[in-house]
Amino acid sequence: NVTATDKDGNVSDEATTTVTDTTAPEAPTVNDVTSDDTTISGTAEPGSTVTVTFPDGTTATGTADDEGNYTIDIPTNVDLKGGETLNVTSTDKDGNVSGEATTTVTDTTAPEAPT
Repeated sequence: NVTATDKDGNVSDEATTTVTDTTAPEAPTVNDVTSDDTTISGTAEPGSTVTVTFPDGTTATGTADDEGNYTIDIPTNVDLKGGETLNVTSTDKDGNVSGEATTTVTDTTAPEAPT
C-alpha cells in the first residue's frame, strides 16, 4: 500500500501494488544415486517443481514438500548403469527456474555370474 503526503500534511488516497517474484530458487540438492536406485531424492525450495533430466533427454518431475524434501521415481525406461550425469532443477510457483545441480550415478550393480 502506498500513499503520498504533501508539505501541508494532506494524505492522498491509497494505491496498492503487488510484488512480483522474479528471484530464481537456489539450485536443489541431490542425494547420491546408484545404478540400483529406483528414486532420486534431495531438497529444493518448498513447493517448487523439481525436474530431473536423464542422459537420453527423458525427464521426471516431482514437488518439494513444505519442508523442501522431494523424491522422484526413476522412469522404468531409464536404465542407469553408472557414470551417467543427471541434471536437476527446481521451478517455483512463479516460473523462476533455479540453476542446475548435477550428480553422477555410481555403479553398484554386480555383474552376472560368469558361465
